[in-house]
Amino acid sequence: MTTGIVLTGPDRDVEARAKSLNLAVIVDAAMPLPFDKTLFVQAGTRVPWDLVPAAWHFLERWDAAVPLWRYGQTANDVGSKEERKRTQEIVRDLRVLLHSVELLFVRDNEPGQALMRAYFMERQNGNDLRLAFLRALYTVKPRLCVLPISWMAEVQARARQDAAGRRRERIARPRQGPLVTVEISPGRLVKCNAGDEEKVLAWHRKMLGGHNG
Repeated sequence: MTTGIVLTGPDRDVEARAKSLNLAVIVDAAMPLPFDKTLFVQAGTRVPWDLVPAAWHFLERWDAAVPLWRYGQTANDVGSKEERKRTQEIVRDLRVLLHSVELLFVRDNEPGQALMRAYFMERQNGNDLRLAFLRALYTVKPRLCVLPISWMAEVQARARQDAAGRRRERIARPRQGPLVTVEISPGRLVKCNAGDEEKVLAWHRKMLGGHNG
């Protein structure tokens, strides 16, 4: 049984990691379900790779699997008034939670194919992907495995941690070898990185001049 990824657009990080895991990747696939088990990823999404094998396992029993989006927002909080009205005609009650369609697992069976056909069609009828998926979901009614919001929350947390780490790396100044001693005034010594002696002396002269003024 084949597994693979469909990307909505080029994403070098996803493509490289998928290749290292021997997962085939198709960008902007014309076929709704090119693999027996397909992971649809929106470009720019950080995939929780350590959880992907569990999702493949879920597709043994379920037609599709997708994480919840947010606990604090429902279908009544997104999209345009017209699109919410069209969604309500199918869903009936918009006080329902939405799904993180950035990470959608689908099995290549009749319900899975019907779900993706309906989803692709609904995407042409509105601008909000979550409402489009909701309309497709309620129209087809596949066996959906709703994954915890933590699947995406962990991804977001990792992204924040990575961003913070990159900021720290930019701010941190690596030492260039052992520290050297500079005499900035008679009997007053300071230490600095080798090569920064003139900068330290210039800074001291500037500060001294400002103080005298």
